[in-house]
Amino acid sequence: MVLHVEDDDAAAYLFRVALEDANITAVVYRVSDGEQALAFLRNLDPYRSAPRPQLAVIDLNLPRIDGWSVLEEVQKDPPVPAFVVTTSTRHADRVKAFSLGARAYVTKSSSFDQFVQEIKLAFAQKLPEWLHDEIKPITKR
Repeated sequence: MVLHVEDDDAAAYLFRVALEDANITAVVYRVSDGEQALAFLRNLDPYRSAPRPQLAVIDLNLPRIDGWSVLEEVQKDPPVPAFVVTTSTRHADRVKAFSLGARAYVTKSSSFDQFVQEIKLAFAQKLPEWLHDEIKPITKR
C-alpha cells in the first residue's frame, strides 16, 4: 500500500496515470496535506483503521505541515520507505531529502514521458526486495 501525500489534484492524477503507464500496480491512499499524512501514519482520527503504508510518496510543498516533517515522521519506528516527488530542482533539497532517508527524488517534469520514466525507475530500483511482492509491474501479455 502506497501513501501518496500531495495537495495538488492534477499532480495526484498524473502520479496515478504515471503508475498505470509504467505498468505498476499498487493500492494508493492519498491525503492532501502534511497534517493528514501525520494523522494517517499515527492512526489518528479519521484514519484510526488505516493500514501502515509500505511506501510513502511525498511532495515537499504541502499545506499545514510541510513534506520535510512528513519525511522525518516516516523514518520513525517502524520506518517506511519514502520517495520525494516534487517540483523542486534545487540540489540542496535533493541532498536534504536523501539525508532524511528518501529512497528516491523525482522531479515533476514538464514532460510526462520523462516523469513516467523517473517513477518507473524509482519503483524498479529503489524499493526493498520484499516490497516488490506487493507493488509490482503489471505483466502485459
